[in-house]
Amino acid sequence: MTEWNKDLEKRILKKSKFSLTLRILRILVAVLFIYGVYMMVTNIISDKLAIGNENMYYSSLALEWTVPNVRGDFDIKEEDLSAFGTKSLSFDLLKKVGKEDLVIGEAQVTKKLSNRLSNIQYSHPGLQQLSEFSFSLPKDPRSDKKLEANTSPNVWETLEMLPEGTVGELAFSTTDFMEAEQLVKALRSYDLVVLWMPLYTGEFINYDPSGWGGSNNLIMLSDVIGLTGGMDHDENYHQSLRINWLDEGSLEESKQLMIKNIEELLEKPESYYQDFLRLGHLEEKYQYIKDEGFTVYGAVVTGPAKELLKLQDATFVQGEQLGEVELWNWEE
Repeated sequence: MTEWNKDLEKRILKKSKFSLTLRILRILVAVLFIYGVYMMVTNIISDKLAIGNENMYYSSLALEWTVPNVRGDFDIKEEDLSAFGTKSLSFDLLKKVGKEDLVIGEAQVTKKLSNRLSNIQYSHPGLQQLSEFSFSLPKDPRSDKKLEANTSPNVWETLEMLPEGTVGELAFSTTDFMEAEQLVKALRSYDLVVLWMPLYTGEFINYDPSGWGGSNNLIMLSDVIGLTGGMDHDENYHQSLRINWLDEGSLEESKQLMIKNIEELLEKPESYYQDFLRLGHLEEKYQYIKDEGFTVYGAVVTGPAKELLKLQDATFVQGEQLGEVELWNWEE
């Protein structure tokens, strides 16, 4: 029998510490290996299902519908997947002024396993908000009462003072509800392009809007969606088609693509398009568009400043608002 002494005690403790350290290292290596395999499998599944592309596509689509003349650049800048399944990505925000796209900010998309905890945040340095434009209903749908429009001061005077070599962005409301085809046709004689048109989708009649502002003679709705150039995707949610503006040649296809995209969204859980994408009353809006067609009450247009000025004499224009102005970039 070995006699117990201090040296033996030290050797046993040293051996125990070494064994414990080795065991901890083995566990850590095993955990890291399992984590690495887990992340690799998760990323493969994510890529296979095109989850990042899908969230990018629909977040960009929701942006275009809800913010006049702002869209997402479809090149993803940064993309990451956490161990808890949270997908993060970012992309540039673009605005068309004249024939050029200006980068005005960035979107940060955070898509968690729960749609209600997911969000899209926008950063836009130098801008109070992504779009300053508002659109006024020409009539109160409940009473058919004629309404006034929210007009920015000195729009026509500013356009008159601008030099010939400038292009600009202009929003306006119309004096009556119009079919999308009617408004595009009315603008055909101007050297302008139509970028976005607010849609009336049955507010106050089929459902109560999420919010609205104004007075007894003025109604400006929030949570509005607009008709813009159509967008489509392939099976991996890569952008396969983009229509840059609305004209008589592209209008019908853009309308059909919007219906197709809404139908795809309505197949998803309500929390996806309502909580994550912030598209409220989407089913009611879709049903109104299917039943009544594309009813518009304004537009965002861009073109030479002096061509925008000509809209001063258009009888269907009210509630004019001037947006960005840039140096000449207009090509015939």
